[in-house]
Amino acid sequence: MATRRWVQVVLAVLLVLTLGVIVLAGSCAYLVRQQVRVTDASSPAEFDREVDAVLRRFRGVPALVEDTDSGPRIATRAMSDRQKAVAKGKLRALKNLNVLVFSTRENKLVRLSIPFWLLRMSPDGTVDINDDEVDLGKLRLSIDDLEAAGPGPLFVRRSGDSKVLAWTE
Repeated sequence: MATRRWVQVVLAVLLVLTLGVIVLAGSCAYLVRQQVRVTDASSPAEFDREVDAVLRRFRGVPALVEDTDSGPRIATRAMSDRQKAVAKGKLRALKNLNVLVFSTRENKLVRLSIPFWLLRMSPDGTVDINDDEVDLGKLRLSIDDLEAAGPGPLFVRRSGDSKVLAWTE
């Protein structure tokens, strides 16, 4: 009789754990689906309009990453200028990391928005955007670096097979 009750308890615990994993997986899928939007049959002009609107909002705030011939690199002057502005209280705390990518080959516009609370869960404390289109993985920007720099443009590329804008707000 005691063995039978023990088996029922074990089965109940396994059922609860299984349901918990299913709910967690569903919640993660929902969160990702809410943060990524893909627009088919877009045009470069639509991308340029959105980039101009974002950059107008951050007028005077330099991009943290420069796109050079040897690849993207952190603009140290922009980093120090933005850190000074944050220290003076001119820039506010970050809520999202946003990425806008236009693929000229596929005429698709992809919008991605990642909440900073989710980025802070990164095990090594870095932002790894190591996609062929964006290619920021080599920089290994830390979450602390982004928070110290405050909101503003992170990276802008308007040439090549893809056009990219990444910014924090």
